[in-house]
Amino acid sequence: MSAVRLLRFSLIGLLCALSLSGCFARGTRPPPTPTLNALAPEISPPVPTQAEVVPQVTPFTPLPAPTQPAPPPSAVRVFVAEGVPPALAAAFRPLIASGQVVLSDAATAQVQLIRVPPNTPTLLLARWVYVPVVPFLSTAERISVADIQRFWRGDIAALAALSESRQPPVLVMTEEVRRWLVSGLGEPAPNVPTEIVLAEILAPRLWELRNAWSIVPFEQLNPTLKALNVDGVNILSRSVSVDQWGMTDTFGVVGADAAAVQAVTQAILAAGTWLPTNRDPTRLTSLILTGVTALTRATAWKMETQGILYPARDLAPFFSQADILHTSNEVAFAKDCPYPDPASTSLRFCSREQYFELLYTIGVNVIELTGNHVNDWGNAALLNTLALYDAYSIPYFGGGKNAYDAQRAAIRIHNGNTIAFIGCNAVGPNSAWATAERPGAARCDDAYLSREIPRLKQLADIVVMTIQYQELYQYAASPEQQAFFRKYAAMGADAVIGSQAHQPQGFAFTAWQGGAFIHFGLGNLFFDQMQTLGTRQMCADKLTIYQGRLLSIELFTGLIEDYARPRPMSESERTAFLKTLFKASGW
Repeated sequence: MSAVRLLRFSLIGLLCALSLSGCFARGTRPPPTPTLNALAPEISPPVPTQAEVVPQVTPFTPLPAPTQPAPPPSAVRVFVAEGVPPALAAAFRPLIASGQVVLSDAATAQVQLIRVPPNTPTLLLARWVYVPVVPFLSTAERISVADIQRFWRGDIAALAALSESRQPPVLVMTEEVRRWLVSGLGEPAPNVPTEIVLAEILAPRLWELRNAWSIVPFEQLNPTLKALNVDGVNILSRSVSVDQWGMTDTFGVVGADAAAVQAVTQAILAAGTWLPTNRDPTRLTSLILTGVTALTRATAWKMETQGILYPARDLAPFFSQADILHTSNEVAFAKDCPYPDPASTSLRFCSREQYFELLYTIGVNVIELTGNHVNDWGNAALLNTLALYDAYSIPYFGGGKNAYDAQRAAIRIHNGNTIAFIGCNAVGPNSAWATAERPGAARCDDAYLSREIPRLKQLADIVVMTIQYQELYQYAASPEQQAFFRKYAAMGADAVIGSQAHQPQGFAFTAWQGGAFIHFGLGNLFFDQMQTLGTRQMCADKLTIYQGRLLSIELFTGLIEDYARPRPMSESERTAFLKTLFKASGW
């Protein structure tokens, strides 16, 4: 068995089997005695302030015995092990309410919900994914199962690499996750720095401490947290299965009384309360948002001399992760566009029709038209471009055949997730804006958008608002730009993205849970601006959407080479760039 596979199976003891002694060396203290209250409803107090919560722990206190009548003698006795996710334990609640089952201890139970090996023959098997996270503003990227184990056992320097100061980080976690860890690894060593907080305080506490990390169930990720790769595997990649993830646990309903197991299984399946996983790949969507595309001047000349696909040569692996791939194409495909001049200083742009092959090949399947160059080559060129998109069934938004068409949203549906795209141009010029009779970009109309964004939010799970704002060659968004973008978040947009930027800009979040993600400027994707480091740097934002919710955000960072070809940044380039953007964000 390979070393990597051994590591993966070792955390299946955060993970592995009912008897865990063969998977982990336990701490000196014995594991806690399992309780019968795993099914007790959680009682949430009013959300306290951070100052109130941080010093406190949240102990597991059994609730008083219920006063409802005793279950009938025929009720099946069920044991739920410590560390079982509450969402799985909840499958039994309807059966308890109806008197079909009664909670029991392990010794007398006929049926047990416990940690089991992944190949256990049971109809009620659940694969539960846990994810190590740091604050979004962290430059940490990865972690290993072996180092998590070492940290838990007292070698706290094992995770010092998560911190810029190289000091051991604090493990901030909820009580639910603590129980899960203890059930698999035993109690942590006395020197392990930990804090137990309420789930709603977790993200702000991580940001406050900075030198901190956590572990959360997959479905509890949120955009203010950064999911770490585990042993080189990215759980947000659509190609990764739970079997490849080193922090997948397995729980199942089993028991020696076959008849009782069958009765309970049938009742749960009939009730529809069983969750086979908290990471269902059929409800996962990867949306990649990219910045300025301008296939003209030197970029176009490189395409002519190096090949049409040359600009995307180094980004193809990243683009392959997208279910939905967006770009802001600012330049129209014109039938009469001349052969490109790489030395041209003209700001009147066009693209030759054959360059469309680049966008089609890399998988662009939604196109933004808010750019201020869309009408450079005349109305006929833009209409020709729209016909080209229509011929390939690629929806567009932020521009169109006339003002009405330009204001319309583009809708994409993937894996049950509905995403609406809407955009506008705030700065012109007048020649770029669509009118009742002329094609062009949608002019920002707040009276319309204040009605349309909420309407779209009723129809779609996620609303992406993109903006062609004033081009600022600086990393920090101006106060006016921040206010302008935030007002669309307040209208209900889930992501507000600056498509105008030729130099990337910083970020903002509007809430710890359920708020909007704002990226004030992505930078160029395909454009020939090599004059400064800032115009060569680029971002592409990968938004992971799960069960209709914006779950996580990954930042791809690149550097444009040879006037046309962005490449992934080196680790040192990426770290320096992210620190620059985070500082520009006021973090």
